[in-house]
Amino acid sequence: MQSQTHLWAVVATTADERRCAELELVLTARSIEYQKQNAADGWRLLVSAANAERAVAELAAYRVENARAIGQRRLEDIGNGWPGVVGYTGILLTAFLCVRQSAFSLDWYGAGRLQAGRVVAGEWWRTVTALTVHLDLDHLAGNLGFGGFFGYFVGRYLGPGVGWLAVLGAATLGNLLNALAQAPQHRSIGASTAVFAALGLLTAYTWRRGFLKETPWRARIAPIIAGLGLLAFTGTGGENTDVFAHLTGFVAGFGVGLALARFARIEITQLANVQKSCGALTVLAVVAAWVWGLWSAG
Repeated sequence: MQSQTHLWAVVATTADERRCAELELVLTARSIEYQKQNAADGWRLLVSAANAERAVAELAAYRVENARAIGQRRLEDIGNGWPGVVGYTGILLTAFLCVRQSAFSLDWYGAGRLQAGRVVAGEWWRTVTALTVHLDLDHLAGNLGFGGFFGYFVGRYLGPGVGWLAVLGAATLGNLLNALAQAPQHRSIGASTAVFAALGLLTAYTWRRGFLKETPWRARIAPIIAGLGLLAFTGTGGENTDVFAHLTGFVAGFGVGLALARFARIEITQLANVQKSCGALTVLAVVAAWVWGLWSAG
């Protein structure tokens, strides 16, 4: 290398030798010739005047990229995730007992299951009631486990009231889309549509509002990849699995998650009265759908 310093320009100065070594690696990787000097204010990196502009740009890009460290931005916790999980569990267990025992001598299964042709004909309540219908303990346990897990985080990030109202709305939409796309005789039951609506909601919400927001694009899409991976791993197996219902639930949840990330204001969702009102509305919607369905069934 040449020693005449007047032919070289200083492109970086740092008091930390390890930091200087990092910047040296950047210049080496970009095939930019440099000199390193020990000065009173620390370490200096010099490059030829012809390469100075390019070196400054490369070092600036490196600093910006590494300043956006993953995990620096956190999702805001709105509330406790457990009340929503308890409510979800209570509703599914109550509905399961009513269906199995034909409570009050009523045909809960016939009134509540989703049948595509009937939904299209106007029996809208089935898009809600079908979410609570399970015929065996294995089916119920699986949806309680996965739904409770995803629902816990929905409750933490959106609050138990707002979060579960969003899940119910997305799951209802998912069931409607499933009914519109299937043959009239197609039947579907179970909370799995709600489970994957919760997963889709979390995927979109953490993508748009989470701690990866200010990171490089490869890190920002990590929640989407994780969500699709979970959908593929948990939602496409089993002889009686309604794969399309899982997909429509995930897609509907993803859309609702995007809307909440864009428009939900933390200062409003943090209000206790808002959470309580939304929680009450969620329970009321499920109860009203069942009352309407049982009354219509005679």
